[in-house]
Amino acid sequence: PDEVRLDIETLNLDAASFRQLHDKHAGDGAAIRDEVLEIIASRGKMQNPVTGSGGMLLGQIAQVGPDYSGPLAGLAVGTHVATLVSLTLTPLVLDEITAVRPHAHQVEVRGRAILPSSAPAAALPADLPPTLALAVLDVCGAPALCQRLAGRLPAGGTVAILGAGKAGTLS
Repeated sequence: PDEVRLDIETLNLDAASFRQLHDKHAGDGAAIRDEVLEIIASRGKMQNPVTGSGGMLLGQIAQVGPDYSGPLAGLAVGTHVATLVSLTLTPLVLDEITAVRPHAHQVEVRGRAILPSSAPAAALPADLPPTLALAVLDVCGAPALCQRLAGRLPAGGTVAILGAGKAGTLS
């Protein structure tokens, strides 16, 4: 009752995981697809057994539990969202991977994810293409850290975002 079910569209794998999978399979998209499906089927989440890392996802709100009180509360079913918590912590079920996009470290999928009220997530900005929004938001722990640090500022304090995208560039 306190969770949200998402219909997943894109898994944005972290760079280390994608490079490891890409190198292991010599760039063979079908082999990468098969291994990602195997990892998720065996672990129930995207947690690369070699790197221990995962990534994040894009999807649409499919169902909101009656007791859900997290960051997606009040958003309509069908709203496009990005998770801001690692895929290593996100229960997933994939029906299929429809495309592997090596240049973006992404796989296009059909599947479902479950997010508890405590999981950070955000509605995708309407004025940004989804791929750009992913690049801006894909720093998993950084938004929560920024929020915690901003909470320590005096009233009226200012937070400056100096960069965005892939781990290490959000300050």
